[in-house]
Amino acid sequence: EVSSDILSRLNHIAEQRLGGELSGVVITVPAYFDDAQRQSTKDAARLAGLNVLRLLNEPTAAALAYGLDSGQEGIIAVYDLGGGTFDISILRLSKGIFEVLATGGDTALGGDDFDHLIADWIIEQTKLKPQTANQQRELITLANQAKITLTNEKSAVISWQDFSVEILREQFNELI
Repeated sequence: EVSSDILSRLNHIAEQRLGGELSGVVITVPAYFDDAQRQSTKDAARLAGLNVLRLLNEPTAAALAYGLDSGQEGIIAVYDLGGGTFDISILRLSKGIFEVLATGGDTALGGDDFDHLIADWIIEQTKLKPQTANQQRELITLANQAKITLTNEKSAVISWQDFSVEILREQFNELI
């Protein structure tokens, strides 16, 4: 029912923004979803009053979003590294048609894991451990910000409590 409530709210927002009712929806799901999870997603959507045209694997949706259906042909791999999971889909593109050859992934690997690795590194460097839940959240937030900074920069400075440490992209790569 929670999923249905969320989908109902999203439908309401979409209808307001688009200025009319939706005749049908395509819903993306993680590539690792099994048949029961896919059916539960469809059931939640129907409970929300949605006409489900299709469920689409998230990596396949990413390929469409990047325009890989525009005349390209061949076999491609689409990776989806989210906060909590890592998905991969192997797709064959032929004459504008996507054929999913394989899907896989790791439900226990994602960006959140990288945040925790950086947080552990900070603790190791500063010899300080969070004493409260708020300090733990603050540390994870700082680690996340450092991870994002390292996307484009060679280093990130992390200031926590009375300490300031610098992590290099090479150090981050070794952590992960």
